[in-house]
Amino acid sequence: MREHDYKFYSTLRASNISLNHVPKSVRNSLYFQNLLDAKIIDTEKSGRGSKVIIKNPQSFELFFTKHFSTDEVANITKASNIRKLRDSKARKTKATSIFFIRGFQPIKLNDENIDLVYFTETFGLFSLKEPSFSCERICFVENLDSFLKADRLFGKDFIYIHKYGRIGIESLKNISAKEVIVFVDYDFNGLDEYLRIKSVFNNATIYIPGDFNTLFENYSKLITGKQKQSQRIIESKLPEVIMIRELVSRTNRFLEQEILIHD
Repeated sequence: MREHDYKFYSTLRASNISLNHVPKSVRNSLYFQNLLDAKIIDTEKSGRGSKVIIKNPQSFELFFTKHFSTDEVANITKASNIRKLRDSKARKTKATSIFFIRGFQPIKLNDENIDLVYFTETFGLFSLKEPSFSCERICFVENLDSFLKADRLFGKDFIYIHKYGRIGIESLKNISAKEVIVFVDYDFNGLDEYLRIKSVFNNATIYIPGDFNTLFENYSKLITGKQKQSQRIIESKLPEVIMIRELVSRTNRFLEQEILIHD
């Protein structure tokens, strides 16, 4: 099979895929049709369209491991992608999770006592790979500039976290807190980040200021890129997600979080 087959089936292995997003060459392939005929995968209604789902996970795993070497998949790196496919991004690699942390209280990170106040006040932040810790209050901040100033808005009782790149669910599973606030841009990317965090922290809430509608009316920006809703945003029934989703969809505008922290 070709590389786009690997991309499709490895993505399907992790989550359902909109039928509209299945490459034509994959959909027309004998492999895809055989999986459908054998009821190993199937399609089901989702909103106005359909999505591809795994119907028989055990049989799907047998199919996947037969056609894609598990050793090769486990050792995919950007370098191996370049050597084999002349493209570092041809296949998904396991990214190193780098987290930036700020706070005004001591903390135990990865079983080591860290004077977070010293690092925050002296160097601006502390960073580490794949953190493991527990605390009372956490604030996840989407953008770096806002992360460096978030205590102006939320005070000094939170541990502030910013992930280099998009937050992955696996990288959050060793973190716990009694209160979790998610501070993101008010757009589809921000909503997707919020929902990923909330899938790990049931108690997570997205921060929405009391004067949100006024701020959006006065300072929102036109969306000019290729932002689109993920399936989790489309399917979400959370009132806060529906409110922002419909506002952004209707106006084709979004509000940057930085407007809430200004000099």
